[in-house]
Amino acid sequence: MYDRGVPLIGGIAALAGSRVAIFGAGMEGQCFARRVGPTCAELVVVDDIAGDPSGLTGPRQAVEAESAEFEVLSPSVLEDRRFDFVVHSPGVSRYDERLAAAARRGAVVTTPTALFLEDFQDRRVVAVTGSKGKTTTAMLTAAVLGAYGLDVALAGNLGRPVTELYDDDAHDVFVVELSSFQAADATTSPSVGVLTLLAPDHLDWHRNLTNYYEDKLRLFSYRVDVPVAVNGCCDEAVARSATLAGRVLYGNSGPVRLGRASVVVSGLGPLDLREFRLLGEHNLLNACGAVTAALLLTGELPDRNRLQRELCSVTAPRSRLEPLGDIDGISYIDDALASNPEGTVAAVKALAGRQVALIVGGHDRGLDYAPLARTIDSALPQPVVFWIGEAGAAIAAALDDISSSAQRQAVPSLEAAVGLASSRPDITVVLFSPASPTPRDEGSYLDRSTRFRRVAGVRDGRSSGTEAP
Repeated sequence: MYDRGVPLIGGIAALAGSRVAIFGAGMEGQCFARRVGPTCAELVVVDDIAGDPSGLTGPRQAVEAESAEFEVLSPSVLEDRRFDFVVHSPGVSRYDERLAAAARRGAVVTTPTALFLEDFQDRRVVAVTGSKGKTTTAMLTAAVLGAYGLDVALAGNLGRPVTELYDDDAHDVFVVELSSFQAADATTSPSVGVLTLLAPDHLDWHRNLTNYYEDKLRLFSYRVDVPVAVNGCCDEAVARSATLAGRVLYGNSGPVRLGRASVVVSGLGPLDLREFRLLGEHNLLNACGAVTAALLLTGELPDRNRLQRELCSVTAPRSRLEPLGDIDGISYIDDALASNPEGTVAAVKALAGRQVALIVGGHDRGLDYAPLARTIDSALPQPVVFWIGEAGAAIAAALDDISSSAQRQAVPSLEAAVGLASSRPDITVVLFSPASPTPRDEGSYLDRSTRFRRVAGVRDGRSSGTEAP
């Protein structure tokens, strides 16, 4: 593993006149290459899919590779040539031996996000991270800051590369969603942080759980007093963030707390969120985090009516407990981005009281599915579980381990699961919440989301995002 290096790199200006390799030919890599390419003495773009654009998935779509302005080379060039900088995408693990080898040959290894945070360190940046809830909380945070009359830019892991902000920097505040992949190489901290949740995830990328948690929290480790809104309802987040001097808890304590199906803000009281459009108590908790972040950034209370209106204007992000509509009396809900058990636990709880057909399964990363099994078993009524693949089998085994009475059935495909669920007269909700990542041979979560919508008979007209922790 290469040395993380606490000293600042110098932002993208440091790359001028240098030999630079960009490892990752997806949207972020291409955007970054366009930004720095004209100033570099040498610039190459490398990717494991060199010569085979069909290997790109999700935001790294083949169509992007085919229309790319840069030739994509094999990463083997990192072994053959010396570079001053190697800038890697989130899809390339910072623990990849090829990055370590480049560092040993003298390269500074970094990411577009790390350089952005350095370049924007004198601007107001709110960085949102966590194992789940990042995108929704970032969207809610942008909305809450809008209640103050601030001009807010929203970017990061939710689909817009932060590199685009260099040409769009005339904003009061920048709200960025950062995955653990993006936080791992940070060399400076944002103005304000939000930590939504900590739970095991993406251990293949981080190599182990200790690295995963440390990489998340690295984002907040470069300023002693960085204000960080931390989910007080998540024991792991509370325990792991205990050393942060600027920590402020939300949800069960602090200035913003969960009330009875609402959010309570000290100085404003309970908010009227009867028109809140996001499903589940966990999204009210995300709203608590967003309001806390705004209070930490501004030091002031917003107008109550405007705050309520802005919070109620936010709709579900793509594939995050997203209601698609009703067909023949059945509601279809796309939660394809639930790539770990905690996301599916939240989805099941959000739909309590309705007879749900729950479709789970995907790539098994060896996570603990026991909490999900207990949630399914204790739900009233119990979901009918249709499981697919290795992760589905692991979830079924977890249900077996507790002798759950929940109905469960193995199915060969997502399409078969939707067909079987839709044909049952007792089902009122078909929920696709896989509790695991998309298998590599099935593309990205967007590909499975599109398949779910297609077989359900729902038109797919939404834009894409990214699949990250």
